[in-house]
Amino acid sequence: MEQLNSGDKLEVWDQEEGWAPFHKIYLTEATDYKLRYKGNRPNIQIQGILIPFYFDQEYYVCTWTTPFQSGLLTLIVGEEAFEIYVYPDKRKVSQEQYNIMLKEIMEEAAVCFQYSGLEMHVDSTGKSRDISWPQWSYIEQNFSRLKQLFARVVQQPVRLLKKSSIMLKREHVQRDAKEALRWLDKKGYGKNIPPHVQSVKTMESVDTYENQVLKQQLIDLQRLIKRYEEIEHHDISIKAKQYRAVIQRWLNTPFLTSVTKNNGSYLVTQRFRKHPVYRGWYYWFNKLYSHLYEGIGFSYPIPLKDTFQLYEIWCYMNVLKVFREMGYLQNTKELFNLTNNGLVLDLAENKESHISLKDGLSLYYQRNYQYNSADFYTYTQRMIPDIVIEGKTGIVVLDPKYRVSTNLGTALGEMHKYRDGILERKTDEKSVREVYILTPTKKEEVDSLRYFAENFHQTYGVGAVKLSPGAGMEILKKKLLKCIDLLK
Repeated sequence: MEQLNSGDKLEVWDQEEGWAPFHKIYLTEATDYKLRYKGNRPNIQIQGILIPFYFDQEYYVCTWTTPFQSGLLTLIVGEEAFEIYVYPDKRKVSQEQYNIMLKEIMEEAAVCFQYSGLEMHVDSTGKSRDISWPQWSYIEQNFSRLKQLFARVVQQPVRLLKKSSIMLKREHVQRDAKEALRWLDKKGYGKNIPPHVQSVKTMESVDTYENQVLKQQLIDLQRLIKRYEEIEHHDISIKAKQYRAVIQRWLNTPFLTSVTKNNGSYLVTQRFRKHPVYRGWYYWFNKLYSHLYEGIGFSYPIPLKDTFQLYEIWCYMNVLKVFREMGYLQNTKELFNLTNNGLVLDLAENKESHISLKDGLSLYYQRNYQYNSADFYTYTQRMIPDIVIEGKTGIVVLDPKYRVSTNLGTALGEMHKYRDGILERKTDEKSVREVYILTPTKKEEVDSLRYFAENFHQTYGVGAVKLSPGAGMEILKKKLLKCIDLLK
C-alpha cells in the first residue's frame, strides 16, 4: 500500500476548508462525507465495497459514511490501492471498553443459564469444541490450577504392574514362576533342558488407562489453544502461545513420553471418581468443554462497526445482573435459544426477550407495544423501547443511547412518545411512570448537564444515567431499586 498521491481528483467537502483532496482530510468514524470526482466515471472501492457516484454537472458526486470503527481502510481508485486512516469519534467507547462489553455480556449469560430452567440431556458427545469468551476466561483463570494438578500427577502417578515374557539363562531365573514351569513341562527336562528358559518379569509402568486419557486431554487442549493463537486479539494470542508452550513441555516429559495416547471417547473410571488428584484433573477438563451450555455466542453477528447495538445488549445484561445480585431473578429461559450448535444468547432485534422477576415484575428486551397488545397498548404507531421493566403499577423505560452526548435534550424529547403513547389496556391511562436514557457520557459532561441530576429525575421522572464499560454500577443499582419500589 502507498499513500494516495493521485487524490487531487477525489475530493471531500470540509466545512472549514471547503473541497479538499481526499488524502489530506481528517476522517472521523461514523461521519457523513460528500465526495466528488472529476474525470471519467470512477471505479472507487473502500474496503472492497464499490462506492456509487452519480453525475452532477462536471463532477461525479456521492455521500459516504465512514464505518463506526477507527483504523486503516483500503481505498482503491481505478487500478491503484491506498491506505487511509479513520480517527476515533470522541463519543465512542475505546477498543478496550468494547472488549469489556463483549466479555461481560458472555460472562453474565453464563451465570444466567443457571437460572434458565432448561432441561437438556447432557453427555460427553455434546460438549462444545468451539472457542468462546467464557471458555477463554475459564482457561485464563484456571490454568495455574492445571499446573498444580499436573505437578502432583508427575510426583505420584497411578501405576500398574506389567508382566512380560522374556528368555533368561537358567542361572538367572530367580523364582519358579508357573509360566516357566509349564514351559519346562513342554520343552523337556534333564539332559533336554535348554540353556535359556522362558520366564516372566514383572515391571512397574505408568502406562495406565487414566494416564493415557490424561495425555489425550492435553493434546486436545493444545489444539484448542492453537485456535486462540489465531484470533485477532493480541493479548489473547500472546497468552495462548505461552499456554501452548507449557503444554508442549509437559508432553515432552519422560512421564508422558512413556505413556501411549488414548483415542476416541473415554470412560470415567473409579480412579477418576475417587483419586483426589485425578478427580480434580477430570473436573477441570469437564468444565472446559461445558461452555456450550453457557451461552457461547449471539444468535446473530455483531460487527465492530455496530458498537451501538452491542452497547444496547450490554446495558440490558447489566440491568439483568443488578436484579440477579439483588435476588430478584426467577427464570432466564427466554434469554437462550436452542439451535443445532447448542445454546446461544438470543437477543436479536425485535425478539422481545422476557425475564420473570419477583414481586410480579418483568424485564424485557425490545418490548413490542402496538394497538392490539394485551396489557399495555399504543393508540398511534408501534413502539419498541430497548429495555422495559413492567410491574403492577406501570412501566419504566430504560433506553440506551450510544451517541447523544451533544444532543441529550433532543434524545430525551423523543422519550415523550413512550410517556404519552403507551397506555394501560384496562384503564386507558398513561402507563409509563419514568423514562431514563443510558449513555456512556464523559464525566465532565455529566457534571455540567442537569439531565443527570437526581433532583431533575425526581421532579420530571425523566433523565439520563451514565453507564460506561469498566465503570461502577452504583448509580444504576440505585435507579433500579427505585424502580422496584415504584412498580411493585
